[in-house]
Amino acid sequence: MSRIVALLLLSFCVACSAVQPQPTPTAEPPPPPATATPRPVAPEDVATAFLNGWQQGSYDAMYDLLSADAQLQTTHDVFVRRYSNIHSGIGETKLVAQATGPSQPSATGVGVDVPFTVTRTLTLFGDVSENNTLPLVQDEGAWKVDWSPSLIFSGLSAVNTVRVTSDDAKRGRVLDRSGTPFADNGAIVSIGVVPANIKDDQALLSGLSDALGIPADQIKQRYQGGQPTWFMPIADRPESDRPDLEQKIGSIAGVALQDTPARVYPLGDVVAHVIGYVTHPTADELRQLSAQGYEESDWVGRTGIEATAEAQLAGSKGGAIQIVDQAGRVQRTVVQKAAVDGQDVKLTLDSRIQTEAVSALGDKTGSVVVMDPRDNSVLALVSRPSFDPNQFVVGLSDQQWQDLNGDAHPLQLRATESAYPTGSIFKVVTMAAGLEQGVTTPTETFDCGSDWTGLPGVTLHNWQAQGKLDLREALTESCNPAFYELGLRLDHADPNVLPTFARTFGLGAPTRIGGVHEVAGTVPDPAWKQQQVGEAWTSGDSVNLAIGQGYLLATPLQMANAYAALARGGSLMAPSIVSPTAVQSIGVLKLSDTTHAAILAGMQRVTSTPAGTAYYAFKDEKLPIAAKTGSAENENPDAHAWFVGFTPPQKPTLLVLVMVEGGQHGGTVAAPVARDLIDFASSLDR
Repeated sequence: MSRIVALLLLSFCVACSAVQPQPTPTAEPPPPPATATPRPVAPEDVATAFLNGWQQGSYDAMYDLLSADAQLQTTHDVFVRRYSNIHSGIGETKLVAQATGPSQPSATGVGVDVPFTVTRTLTLFGDVSENNTLPLVQDEGAWKVDWSPSLIFSGLSAVNTVRVTSDDAKRGRVLDRSGTPFADNGAIVSIGVVPANIKDDQALLSGLSDALGIPADQIKQRYQGGQPTWFMPIADRPESDRPDLEQKIGSIAGVALQDTPARVYPLGDVVAHVIGYVTHPTADELRQLSAQGYEESDWVGRTGIEATAEAQLAGSKGGAIQIVDQAGRVQRTVVQKAAVDGQDVKLTLDSRIQTEAVSALGDKTGSVVVMDPRDNSVLALVSRPSFDPNQFVVGLSDQQWQDLNGDAHPLQLRATESAYPTGSIFKVVTMAAGLEQGVTTPTETFDCGSDWTGLPGVTLHNWQAQGKLDLREALTESCNPAFYELGLRLDHADPNVLPTFARTFGLGAPTRIGGVHEVAGTVPDPAWKQQQVGEAWTSGDSVNLAIGQGYLLATPLQMANAYAALARGGSLMAPSIVSPTAVQSIGVLKLSDTTHAAILAGMQRVTSTPAGTAYYAFKDEKLPIAAKTGSAENENPDAHAWFVGFTPPQKPTLLVLVMVEGGQHGGTVAAPVARDLIDFASSLDR
C-alpha cells in the first residue's frame, strides 16, 4: 500500500508544478526545468498491494484500493468485519496470497483480471489452496479492485455465508491387558433448570441446594439469565448418581436431567493414579491448544496415561468449510476432512490383580507393585490413598480440591513419585557387593547379638539378638550387625563400592517405565554428600547405607525392579506398563552364580523357616517364595514396612512388593498383604 500511495502523491505534485508561473527571463536564461513523467501504476502493482494487505491482515488498506462502485456496494465496516470473521471462524493461522501471472483483459470487456493463488493454513484442515482472479477497473485514472465477496472464496456472494462444521473424534479408551476398560466414553448426568416450568421458585432452590450442595444464590445465578424454554445447566454428576437424583429432585417442577457424553472411569479410584484424568481446557490453555484443533468442549488429559498418551487417545477432528445460501443449502464445499478416532491404549495391568491389590492394602497408606519378571511387565501399580477421576469430569467443589491437595497427598502416585528409606530390603545389594568384592563368603559366621561396636565410640543396635549366623542366615533373619560389618569392610576397600553396586541395581535413576511420572531417588556417595550436605563422607555413612538407611531413598517401583533383575539372574530391564512395549535392557548386575545362589538361599528361608522374618505370614503357604522384609526408619515415629518376594524362586513368573507408610514391621504388616496377592494372582489364568 505504501508504494501505491507514494506513486499517487508524486503524480499529484507533478501536476501541481505544471501550473506554476514561469521565471523572469534573464540575459542568459537558465536551462528549462526538468519535467518528470509520472509512471502509471500498473494493475499488477495494485493487485500485489491488495494481496499483501490480505496477507498482513491490513483490511483498512485493502478497502482503500477498492473501486468507488465496490465501496458503494460494501461499506468499510462490512468489508473489514467479513474478512475478520472468516479469518477467525475458519481457524486461519497463516495466509499467503500471490499473483501468479500478468494481467489479462477481462472477459467482461471492462478492466483486467490478475490471476492469483491464496493458500490458507487452517488449524483443522492444514494448508488449503485456491486459484482465483482479481478484477481491476479504471477509476478516475487509477486502477482499482472491482471487489466482491467471491474474492474471499470462489462462489461466495453478498447473501451467502461461510459455514464451518466440526466433527469430533471419539477419544480412545484405556484398557487393561485383557481389554477391560479403565477409561471409556460414556455419559454423565447434567442437572438443569427450564425456567418456564418452574412453579415454586423457593422449593426448587431449596431442593437443588440440598441435593447438590450448592448455595441457592449460586443456583439462581446459573439459570435466571436464560430464555424461558432453555435448559440451563446447574451441575454435573456421575451416571451412578442418577437414581438418587431422580428420587430427591426428579419431581421438582422446573428441574430436568439430561445425559451428556463424557469420559468415564468404571473402576473409580482403583487405578486412578496410573490412568489419570481429563478436564476441559482453560481459556488460557486454548490460546495454545486451539492451534492443535482443540475447542473448549474437548477433553484434555491432565495426568497419567490420559496425559502421556494424549496424542494417541485424542485422534483428530474432522469437519468442513462450506458456502451456504440463505436457506442453509450447500453451494460449495471448500474443504472437507473426515474425523479420525483416537486409538485405544492397552496396558500391561491386570484389572483383577489391581482391584485385589487395592482390597488387600485396605485403608493403609502405601504402595503395591506386582510384576511379571519374565518380561518385566507391571501387572498392578497401586497407591493409597487415592481419588476418583470421575470427580474431575463432573467438576470439583472448592472443598474437594482442598482435600485432594491436603497432607494425605491422594493425588500422588507413591509407587513412582515418592522415594523412601528402604530399610532391610536393601541388604541384598550389600550382600551382593560384599560377595563380589571378596570381603565375605556365604558361609562366614557373624555374631548377631543385640549390639554392634565396630565404629569407634558408636554402638549400633540389632532389632533382636539372634546368635551366630552365616551370611545366608543373616539375610534370612535380617541381622543388622552382619550388614554393619559388611558396610564397614566395603568402606575400607573403597567408599564408592556400595553406592556403585546400588546403581547397578537401578537405584538413583528413573526406571524408564514410561506412561507415568517418576522420581530418581537418591544413592549417596562421598561426592554427593560433599555437594549436598557440605560434609565429608564417613565410615558411618557406609554402615548406614548397608542396611538401607542414611541418605538412601528409593521408590517402591525401583526396589521392585531391582528384585526383578535379581529374580532373572542379573538382567536389569525397564518396567513396562503400556502394551506392547519392546523389552528394554538397561543394565546387568554381573553377579556370579555363587553370589546369586547365596542370595536366593537366604531369601527362600524368609518365608519357609520359623526364623524367617515373614514365616508366620506365609505359614502353610504351598508356593515356594523368595522374599525379603524391611522396616525403614524415617522422619516419622513409625518405621515404614516393606516386603518384596517372587515365585517360583528359580524361574519367577510373579513378583510382589508392598510398602506401608508407618507400618512398622514388614513381616507382620506388609507381608500378609503380599501373601493375599501372591495367592490370588497365582490362581489366575494369565
